[in-house]
Amino acid sequence: NFEQHSKHLKPAPSKILPSTLPLTDKKSQAFGRTSDSQLREKSLLDMGFKPNEVEGWEQIVQPPKQNLYKLLKNMIDNYKKPNVQIRVGGVTFNCHMMVLQCYSDFFMDCNNELLIQLPEEKITPAAFMMVYDWMLAEQPLVQREGILELFNAANFLHIKELINQCWLCLDDDARFREDTAFLLYLEARKYCLESLEQLMLMRICKFFLTLVASKEFLILSAREVCTLLSSNTIGVNSETEIFMSVVRWLSHNWEERKCHMLDLIRCVRFSLMPPWFLVTLTKNPECPEIDHIVNHAEVRNMINDGITYTTTQFYYGEKREDFLQFLERFQLLTPVQRQWVFDKECNYHHRLECPNLQYVTYKSFLEYLEMILSIGKDYWRTLEMAKSVEKNMQCCVPTDCRKPADPNLVG
Repeated sequence: NFEQHSKHLKPAPSKILPSTLPLTDKKSQAFGRTSDSQLREKSLLDMGFKPNEVEGWEQIVQPPKQNLYKLLKNMIDNYKKPNVQIRVGGVTFNCHMMVLQCYSDFFMDCNNELLIQLPEEKITPAAFMMVYDWMLAEQPLVQREGILELFNAANFLHIKELINQCWLCLDDDARFREDTAFLLYLEARKYCLESLEQLMLMRICKFFLTLVASKEFLILSAREVCTLLSSNTIGVNSETEIFMSVVRWLSHNWEERKCHMLDLIRCVRFSLMPPWFLVTLTKNPECPEIDHIVNHAEVRNMINDGITYTTTQFYYGEKREDFLQFLERFQLLTPVQRQWVFDKECNYHHRLECPNLQYVTYKSFLEYLEMILSIGKDYWRTLEMAKSVEKNMQCCVPTDCRKPADPNLVG
């Protein structure tokens, strides 16, 4: 019955659509149709909206950033995150390489070493500490104490600014003169700073006789004594004191020092001594210390040349041209004058015409040095330059007496 019923439900064959035709609905037909009205698409940027342009942006109060320099300075000053160790002898310093390289060409040539060993014979731990403190300071001031140690370290590490700052202090003519110059000279010897040594010796004038009276003079080397006595700036009452200074240094240890005798005597300008002193010196040596020296043939020749020069100078007097011709003929040199000083307390410093004039002996010279020692360290300041007092120097005779042409003729 069911099959019969279904047969009655089937439509007629002619009314059935082909199976290959696509099935469509009304909604699909509606979307597929093209509209006559369309929007021209634009982005916000095309419309003029710019993300980096915000009205009133400048009026926003923004918080300040910490200063980079101050942050770095704080890290450096407080030794935060040091990146290199500097070892000097047995002492190790934790440092920032950037600081070292800012000032030192030596460290600028280093790469990325974590540990750098510095030779202790070139720089001491104390010197490196002074150098690093100088680098960290805003306005560093070099102090007198340790200045040569610092200067030596700056030279080794090639720190140009520190070298210049130290030299500016050392070259100060007002601060390093006379006694301070010699004390600096003694210190400079340890660092072999020859240019500084020469500079300091040239600044010794009135202090020379105080120096000769000291122990320090006796421990100078022969080379140092020669350098000192060759200076034109050392101040003495007469050239005789230069000769006596040589005697003092040699006699301190004659056996060991006699080999330097000629080198030292060549520094003495016998032509600046009065002829009567030179004559008595060769004929009547007053002590064994002098006898050792004047008995040498070459020394006698120097003394004789000095006698020839001074007596000839007296002979020609004002005839300077004739005197110069004489010097040229006999190949004699005009001696360079010293820086003559006048010490009113010196018992043998008198004019030739003075009745109190006395022969200068080694004993009287030592007595003079003893007097200098007894008076005190500032005695040299009382000395006057002979040029400034020569016209007013009355000695022990009336001012209208004959005056010597040379202030050094007083022995």
